[in-house]
Amino acid sequence: MRTIAHISDLHFGRLDAPVAEGLLQDLHGREPSLLVASGDFTQRARRGQYAQAAAYLQKLPSPQIRIPGNHDIPMYDVVRRFFFPLHRYRQYISQDLWPSYQDEEMFVLGINTARSFTQKSGWITREQLAVVREKMDAQLRGLTRILVTHHPFIPPPRDPHGDVVRGAGEALRHLEECGVDILLAGHLHLAYHDDIRSHHQAARRSILSIQAGTATSNRRRGEPNAYNWITLGPDLVSVAVRAWNGSKFEESLVTRYRRIDHVWTRESQTAVKGELKRNS
Repeated sequence: MRTIAHISDLHFGRLDAPVAEGLLQDLHGREPSLLVASGDFTQRARRGQYAQAAAYLQKLPSPQIRIPGNHDIPMYDVVRRFFFPLHRYRQYISQDLWPSYQDEEMFVLGINTARSFTQKSGWITREQLAVVREKMDAQLRGLTRILVTHHPFIPPPRDPHGDVVRGAGEALRHLEECGVDILLAGHLHLAYHDDIRSHHQAARRSILSIQAGTATSNRRRGEPNAYNWITLGPDLVSVAVRAWNGSKFEESLVTRYRRIDHVWTRESQTAVKGELKRNS
């Protein structure tokens, strides 16, 4: 079994400080196999915001995979935005725009979907897809293959027109062929997950898409701050949303998926406080 602490959208510059401290306390003592931070470390890509984010990340569990989000590209500094969009990201957060992690059970690869020519949307280029395929194809069979992006591949249930990766359909064809099993993303500040085929009817492979809410920002979208605690086993994924209750993070919703005949099937979903309980 492997565990992933999946955080996203920290937004230093619009940080809720008590929540940020609560996240540190919640993760203290936990030992995830990997911590994934799926972008938007800053609000406006300013030097001070990056310095604060970098210091905070040092306090979180390791190993870590970090990828940029659209807010990590300068908004108003036009020269930096178009000529040096990720200079400060590389300086403070990570030099590596192709971060990866591998152990005996999983291979996790992160890629950058943030772009200078759009304020919030993102996409994966054909050149990136070729690299993803090369890296995924090089892995041993039997490993759970996970791709991390900032922009999600499926919209939230409450907003079917939510901002997803542009050209997701074409990208998914490549991801299907190289055997990707799970997608991790953030961006919309909402926690949700489903088989990609719930939105992409043309998809042939069952891939589980998991999105994290905003872990520490006060830019909430009608949901509390939260992060995902993901447990992986052979053909089994448990997604526990750990949400801020006003004083600490606690488990609020646990969803269990099992892969049967190559299809991810929702096996059970349980709300901790009895607000929702469905088992099959």
